[in-house]
Amino acid sequence: MADDTDARLRALEDKDAILDRLYAYGHAIDYGLRDAWLDCWTPDAVLAWPHEAYTGHDAILGAFDAHSHAPEAYHKHCLIEPRLRLDGDTATAESYFARIDARPEGPLLRSFGRYRDRLVRCDDGAWRIVERICERESLIPNAPVT
Repeated sequence: MADDTDARLRALEDKDAILDRLYAYGHAIDYGLRDAWLDCWTPDAVLAWPHEAYTGHDAILGAFDAHSHAPEAYHKHCLIEPRLRLDGDTATAESYFARIDARPEGPLLRSFGRYRDRLVRCDDGAWRIVERICERESLIPNAPVT
């Protein structure tokens, strides 16, 4: 019985750590938290945005640097209804997302879609994203890329 309880506790702790990592993505990009952003990814990770894919820390940091951040531009990358599946030291997540942008006339739903993520438990025990595929399903007309 203790082994079962330990395994269930470990799975709950893993899911909590994975959710924290997935949420860190939005907080980091919205507020320009470069170190927190980099810590989301494995060194060889792939970030596939609809307009371009980035592989490895340098390319992913380049995407971050080219993106807008507060206070120059206020937006929120909202993660919605994440569904996690654990398999030992690997995991997958499928989540909806919505990006809300501040506009003078009020908040604007800029885009929505889903993220398909693969994560791994790294040598330091932290969960990090190996691959994020962003499937954008709607974008306001003439919206800038970032």
